[in-house]
Parts: sequence; structure tokens; C-alpha cells
Amino acid sequence: MKRASFVSLAFLALFRATAARAQDTTVVDTSYVEYSESPISLPLGVGLRIPTYDRVNGVTLPWGPKIETSNGRIDIDALVRYRSNLGKWDPSIEGLLRPGDANELKFFVGRGTFSNEDWIRSDLANSVAVLLAGSDARNFYRSDKASARLAHAIMTGGSVLTPYAGLNYERDWTTGSLVPTKSPWSFYGRTGRLRMRRANPAIDRGHIFSFLVGTGVELATGSVDSKLDAKLERSIATQYDGNCFATPGGLFCTSPRDAFTQATADGTVKFPTFGSQTFTFRGHGVWTPAAAIAPAQRFAYLGGSGTIATVDQLALGGDHLLYVNGDYVIPFDRIQLPYVGSPFLALSYTAGSAGVGGLPSLIQNLGVGVGASILRVDYFIDPARNRSPVSHKSALTFGADLAF
Repeated sequence: MKRASFVSLAFLALFRATAARAQDTTVVDTSYVEYSESPISLPLGVGLRIPTYDRVNGVTLPWGPKIETSNGRIDIDALVRYRSNLGKWDPSIEGLLRPGDANELKFFVGRGTFSNEDWIRSDLANSVAVLLAGSDARNFYRSDKASARLAHAIMTGGSVLTPYAGLNYERDWTTGSLVPTKSPWSFYGRTGRLRMRRANPAIDRGHIFSFLVGTGVELATGSVDSKLDAKLERSIATQYDGNCFATPGGLFCTSPRDAFTQATADGTVKFPTFGSQTFTFRGHGVWTPAAAIAPAQRFAYLGGSGTIATVDQLALGGDHLLYVNGDYVIPFDRIQLPYVGSPFLALSYTAGSAGVGGLPSLIQNLGVGVGASILRVDYFIDPARNRSPVSHKSALTFGADLAF
């Protein structure tokens, strides 16, 4: 018995020693596999982008792959945009190349529908206004375009200065109609001549080759937020088709326009005053030297909700434009409404005008508004004793702040 027990204990000790040595000599696998994602992707899983909606294009639905590197140096979209009301498929390649931390090359090559009024409302806000109220704050033209712009960011303290220079070549033509016989669908104003069937102005069909210089400025110091974009365009070469009209004296054809220079500036400043009250200034200007008139595809327009409320939608236009707006908002913090929070009172002043070859007298509006959260209702009056023929005595507007 004792001998058997001794043998058993000896085998057990030997087994444990062998197991311990095996454990000590086991090689730990410290290798790993590095996975890299493909730079080519399909946004939203199928390649779709956020659509837009307006009275000329109808639904604009972009589709295509995105090429984006993990270091952010390359961000390119190869897109095809379908425009339901025009029945057109517009291809384009556009994007950003960042050769350095402070440098950025932005480019676009393709066909599209373009507007000079995208400063009035964002794409989302304009699409919602068109769908619900038939209110389109943009005019459009069609173009084959190739453009490139090199920018350099200069950061100092709380400000960012982004000067840039670029080249642009385009072949433009008119879209839409002065007397539309059809229009996309909307909840309200589908057949209105000042809404979904508002005329889209003609442009000068032809080619423009130009260079651009400009700068963007963003300033955030303390509680003051401001932004300014300024651009100067000078045509290098232009060629336009003559527009001919039948007159009692025969056929009259307009001569091609001269070379042009045009400056554009857009800016906003917002800051607090007393407590939670805020003041916001907004301005936009377009100036073309009187020596030459810019082609109609460089005209800018004013009027209606979003600019001068007492003027019909985009009834003022030309190669000279000035728009200024001051908005003072007074929240009632002690009142809390369900879901929307505190209501507010807004006092506003607006002045602006636009014309060809010069700037006509300014049209002024005084307004008072009430709202809560993103919703707002404003009542405007034109205080002038001798009002402009294109301005009404008063106007009521409904709006929503969709800037996220």
C-alpha cells in the first residue's frame, strides 16, 4: 500500500512539473492584422445624397460613389444628378484636394443647374418652402462648367482668413420659361404666377472664361460670431450668341457684351446685447463697374420672403445689388411653452435694391415678428410715402430657421 501510494505521488509530481514547463515555454501570439478601409464608398449605403426641390428642376437627386482617404487629403464625389422636371441627367466630378494642412484645392467639372441666389436660403430651407408654399427664392440657368480654386487658410487667434484664387470656364444657356405651362407639385401655389409658375429669366447664351480672387473671413471672439465672403471675378474671354427679336422695323439682334469685372460680398454678424437678447446683421452686395454690363447669368435678384418682404419674389435684379438687414430678438425666458421653449419678439429693418448699370433707390421695410423655437411669423410695412411700383404697402411672412 505504502509503495503504491509513493509511486502515485511520484507520477503526480512529475505530471505537474511537465505541465508547468510546457506552460512556461508556450509562445504568446502578439501578432495582429491591420485592416484598411477602401477609399471608395457609397453614402447612405447606395450612393444617394440629400435631394433638393425647386420650381425649375423639380426633384434633384444626386447619386454616385465617394472617394475619400482616411487622412482627409482627398475627398471626391463622382455624381449623376437626375432633375425630374427637366428630365435631365447631369454628370459631374467635384471635390477637394488638400496638399497640405492649410491648403485646399476645390474643383468642379460637369453639367448642372446654377443659381446666384443661394445666399438667401439654404438648400434645405428653400426646398421646404417650395414644397409647402410654392416659394422659390432662386432663379436658375444651365451650364457646362469647369472650375478650380486654390485656397490657403491663415489662423490667428479666434479668426480664420482664407484667401483664394481660381479659374473658371463655362458654357451657359437658359432654362425654364418666361411663361411656364407646367410646374412641379407643391401644397400651395402650384399654378401661381408668382410662385411655382414664376418666370425664370433668360440669360446670355455663350461662353465665359474668367479668373477669380477672393477671401473668406470667420471671426469668433468671445460671444461675437461673424462671417464674410468676398469675391472678385474678371473675364478673360467671352463669346455670346446674339439674341434676336422681331420688331416693326425688322429683326433686331443684340450685340455681344463686353468683358466685365464683378465684385460680390456676403456677410453676417451676430452678438448678444442685454441678457439673452441678440442682434444679427446680414448684408449682401454685387457691384459691376459702369464701363460694362455683366452678362445676365451674373445678375443677382432680390424680393420676397427672405429678403425684402413687400416686394414680389425676386422682382428686382441686375448687375448691381445691395441688401442689408438688422434683426433684434428679445426672448421671454420666464415663459416656457411645451415642446418649443421660450417665445420671442423680433424687431427688424431691411433695405435693398437691384438694377442694371446702377443701383436704384433703396426700398425699406420695417418689421415685427413673433415666434418660438425654429418657427416665426413677421409683419412688414414699406414706410415710404411714394413707394416703388414693385413694392406693396405691407406683407406677412411665415418662416422656419433650418440652420443646423
